[in-house]
Amino acid sequence: MAKPNFKLVKSSLPSPEDVLEAKLPNGITVLARSNFNSPSVSFGGYLPAGAIFESDEKLGLADFVAASLMRGTQTRTFDEIYNELESVGASMGFDSGVHNTNFGGRALVEDLPLLLQLLAESLQTPVFPADEIERLRTQLLTGLALRAQDTAEMADLIFEQMLYRKHPYGRPTDGFVETIQSIARSEMKEFHRLHYGPRGLVIAIVGAIHPKKAVEEVERYLGGWQVPGQKEAPPLPPLRLSARQRNVTTR
Repeated sequence: MAKPNFKLVKSSLPSPEDVLEAKLPNGITVLARSNFNSPSVSFGGYLPAGAIFESDEKLGLADFVAASLMRGTQTRTFDEIYNELESVGASMGFDSGVHNTNFGGRALVEDLPLLLQLLAESLQTPVFPADEIERLRTQLLTGLALRAQDTAEMADLIFEQMLYRKHPYGRPTDGFVETIQSIARSEMKEFHRLHYGPRGLVIAIVGAIHPKKAVEEVERYLGGWQVPGQKEAPPLPPLRLSARQRNVTTR
């Protein structure tokens, strides 16, 4: 069998000429670029399941859900997920913002299938185990308590609330103590059911793998994901600044 002819990219900067873009039938966009200078591969991406879907009474819900995705799936427990990652020296994680839930991971190229399998399970079949949810809730509340004691963070929080008054950009994506305390496990499962899906999901893969092979691997693990009722994100409301706010922001 003839060996593949690997051609190293001369420039470390990506360009349209060396990035493959593919759209899967279920709506997922894959961006892939080879870099054979390292035996590893990394990926990052997002899907539109952010805090813009939250009510004021449930601030922090999207962040809570994102942080819970790897706490257990239909086929693996929290410990099993992290033991598998550690056994091959890989990493993966989730976070969220106003518009999106973000994810990323890194592994040796031969372990990319495992990484994508864990990603697919975490996105599609999380079970939100009650004991793990309560442990995570305690951690989130501890983080909020520390935020309340940090003058710089509280100043940023108040500034954003003043600047983006009655606007999603003015709300903290990690919520408040009272909102995190009020979020029920059933609400987390419902948020996932309504807002997680392949439409609008983008994943970029870079490393020691040919772009077409990377697309094939993503399709293998995520190509069958279908969520017919996936909700569209609401439009951002217009941002209206008061005279006092305009004066502050233009100084």
